[in-house]
Amino acid sequence: MARVAGAVARFEIENSPRPENTDHVYVTVEAGLQAPVVLSLNTLSFRNRVAGHDPRIRLGVLRWRWSHLPARGLYPLEFFDYDTVELIENVEYRVLERTAMEEYFALRCANCRRIEAWGVPYHRAEPGLHQIHSRRASAGVSTDLRGRDGAVRFYFDEDQRVELALLKFAGQ
Repeated sequence: MARVAGAVARFEIENSPRPENTDHVYVTVEAGLQAPVVLSLNTLSFRNRVAGHDPRIRLGVLRWRWSHLPARGLYPLEFFDYDTVELIENVEYRVLERTAMEEYFALRCANCRRIEAWGVPYHRAEPGLHQIHSRRASAGVSTDLRGRDGAVRFYFDEDQRVELALLKFAGQ
């Protein structure tokens, strides 16, 4: 697992010849490295839909104020678990359709000063992070991974506001 922090350089909605397969947005992060890091953020669960379950994302948002920004870069990460966050904070999850998730991410990426994300590294044309969501077993995925969750956090200049987005699928 890894954590990346930097500035949003580009935001794009996945483009598929089959609209029913569109289930991600991609955020390119300039993290002060030789190459940008691409975040692959789910906007619905393709696997839950194929298994006949609700494909919509459950979005939990926690808000605070920031006093300092995380340093730009890509860092190894040992552990991140929603259970730990949920012990400290009361997280209310709301169910959102794909287009609402796209709008949520687009608005935050357009207005944030810095973005920070936790996930699993991958490398295609550019290095990236995916699995930026709860990794516990869901209605469509039986594998139950603890301590390997991903999330995304947005830092805004307005009121030095920070917003942590936690994503879950049906059955989590």
